[in-house]
Amino acid sequence: MSNLNVPLINYEIDFYTVDTSQYVGGDNANGYVFINYGSATVTINNVIILQQGQQFEVQGNTGENTKQRYFVSFGSSTTGNNVVIARKRYLLP
Repeated sequence: MSNLNVPLINYEIDFYTVDTSQYVGGDNANGYVFINYGSATVTINNVIILQQGQQFEVQGNTGENTKQRYFVSFGSSTTGNNVVIARKRYLLP
């Protein structure tokens, strides 16, 4: 029986909260998940609308990275803003 060397791709997933309209991303990530935990409606890039409890996921294939930026907008809402973003990033060996 021979040993197989399978190269592993290391990654981390970090989480952060956004409560004001702003750009996120642009930093070599493989994927994002936007989860609206607030009571305000959230719009991603003026196209994707998330109601309370809804989520939007963007995932790349294994080994892919994107520098895409996303604009998270709460419109004119000043209360109930709470989007949690999970970001998957590859780590250097």
